This record gives sequence, C-alpha cells and structure tokens, in this order.
Amino acid sequence: MKTYDDALKYLERLCQFGIKCGLERTKKLAEALGNPQNFYRTIHVTGTNGKGSVCAMLAEILKAHGLRVGLFTSPHLESYCERIKIDGENISEADFAEMIFRVKNSGVEATHFETLTLAAFEYFKIRKVDVAVVEVGLGGTFDSTNIISPELCIITTVALDHEKILGDLNSIARNKAGIIRPKIPTVTGASGEQLEIIRAVAEEKNSPLYEVSSPANVELNLRGEYQKFNAAIAIKAAEILGVDEEKIFAALRKVEWPGRFEVIKNFVIDGAHNPHGAAALRESLDKNFPRGKRCWLFGVLNDKNFAEMIKILFRDEDFVIVTKPDSDRAAEPEILREILNARGVECIVVENNFAAAERLKNSVGDVKIIAGSLYLIGAVRKFFVA
Repeated sequence: MKTYDDALKYLERLCQFGIKCGLERTKKLAEALGNPQNFYRTIHVTGTNGKGSVCAMLAEILKAHGLRVGLFTSPHLESYCERIKIDGENISEADFAEMIFRVKNSGVEATHFETLTLAAFEYFKIRKVDVAVVEVGLGGTFDSTNIISPELCIITTVALDHEKILGDLNSIARNKAGIIRPKIPTVTGASGEQLEIIRAVAEEKNSPLYEVSSPANVELNLRGEYQKFNAAIAIKAAEILGVDEEKIFAALRKVEWPGRFEVIKNFVIDGAHNPHGAAALRESLDKNFPRGKRCWLFGVLNDKNFAEMIKILFRDEDFVIVTKPDSDRAAEPEILREILNARGVECIVVENNFAAAERLKNSVGDVKIIAGSLYLIGAVRKFFVA
C-alpha cells in the first residue's frame, strides 16, 4: 500500500519535468478517470493576487449555505494536504496518497500540477461534494484546471507576475480571461487596460460581467487592508450564486487563510511575492503598525521583480534579515543585500531558514514581519505559530 511519503517522492520526481503548457494531457487524464470534474458544480478562480483568499472566502460562504464544498488551491504552506479540502478540512495523508496513485495508475503521463489537479477532482467526486471552488495554478487559458465547466468565473486582479511565462500585463489579462465561458457570469476586480481586455472577451463570449472596483465595508476575520477588496469580490460572487446575505457576512467573520497578513502577537506573516502583493502588504503595515521599529525576514524567488519589491516594502530605518527560500528558483541573498544596502537599509544575510527565523525572533523591534516567497513562509511559519 502506497504511503504519503511515497506520494511526495513521486511528486518530487514529476517536478523535474517542469511546466508543460496545453490541456491535451489533462483532458486525456480526466477521460481515463471518468471525467470526475463533471460530477459536481464548480466555480473557477484566477487572478494575480487575492485568488486564494477569495477561494477561501467563497468556500466558507457556500459551506454556511449548507453545501458540501470542495476547495482546491495552490501552493501549500506546510503540507500538500492543504491544497485539497472539503468543508475546511484537509484531505488526510492516506487519502492524498491514494488519489495521487489513482492518477499515476491511469496510464496517462502527467505533470506535477496535472496530477494534483486530477487527484483533487477525483477526491471531490468520491466524497460527493456539491460544489468545488477551484483555483487556477498559473494563468488561465492553458492551466490544468481549465477543463472544468464552471457556473461562475472569477478574475480577481491582474498585475505583473510570472512574466517569463505569461508575458506583459495585457498578455497576462488575455491569459486569465481564458477561463471565461460562454453565457456564464464572470466577476472581476481588474482595472485599467486589463479590465478592457476582460470586457472584450466577456462580450465576445456573451458572459455577463460584474466589475468590482472598491473594497467591502464588512467585518472580516482576515487581517490586511487588501482583504476588504477580496471580500467585495467574494460577496459579489455569492450574490450571483444566490446565497443569503446574512450567511455571507457570518461566513466572512469566520474564514481563515494562513500566511496572508497573519498576525500572531507582534509577528506578521504575509506571502507577498510580487510588487502588487508588496504594495498591499505595505499598505496594511502602515495602517496597522504605523510607528515603531520594523524587523524583517525576507526571501524571494529569482523570477520575481525583487528590486521593485524592495523599493516598495522597506523604510530606511528598517532592519532586514535576508535568506534563501527552499527552492531551485530562489534569489541569492547577497544580491538582495546589495540592493538593500544601496538604499541605506540595515541588512544581514542568514542562509539557513531556521537560523534566520531564530535571528528574527531575537531581534529588537516593535513588529516583526516574515514576507516574500510562500516557500519561505511555509518553512518557518511553525516557529511563530507554536
């Protein structure tokens, strides 16, 4: 019998093959498994930032409405089991292993993310969910999740991220608009030229488009100023789905989404990993912790615009510990240190994540922030939550 560790080893081997665009393999894989994605209703969510939070909010709202709700998101912080949930509960390690090897044994070659996607779809079918909230992994048009037939599509925001794969802002908008379905409603929080692109695609596909342009004035369990805008998107989506208003607001007071402006004592944990996310984090810090010394633990991936992130996030009086996230794509800490020093920001390099977390714990500051790559957040979060 295959174990969770066996599943992790298999997924690690699949990572070596990287990202392969196109839906042909995913469709063949789904057919081999009996198209599990067609056995329940689905809602499809993409966007540069905020899509995970919106998914979590919407799943909690639908659960409050009495539905059995599947949730598929990525990446995870500490365990792959976080990616596949039903009614807020992670899939068990045993079930995760079983689903991964069901996909492997289908006889269809698949990538890492394609395998995870179909594992989630199969699990939701077996566990008989009423509806699944499905987060896009990357982009939209050619993402593995784009084989579903959703009853609602959501495009949260459009900003620069994964430019080497997705291209410039307008290319990113077109890619994300690839989830829009004919005659199926779409909700978006996009703006500017990118909104115009989404409008054009929605009009072409005769998809009713609902535009969200301002934050919601509601009570949230989630911290962070940017969550109010995410809540506005989730509320509009819930209204389209016909959810009772009181249940919407009750759910928003309960929803949890770790690693997104998560405040534990005087520690803030936030997976801001691109300039748009960095701006949202800075706004929340300035609103919630406007005064006092800020100490940081910071590490990012090399394919991010980290120079712009540094410009946005750090004040001259801040103290920054830079480290290297556990990823082959990690940016070199010495490069980050050079940029920070050039700006006059005090900075040290601590290569080991755990030693860096300990150094942050022992630093003297009014607020201590762990930010950047989710690979870093996931590795050190347990040191601050315990």
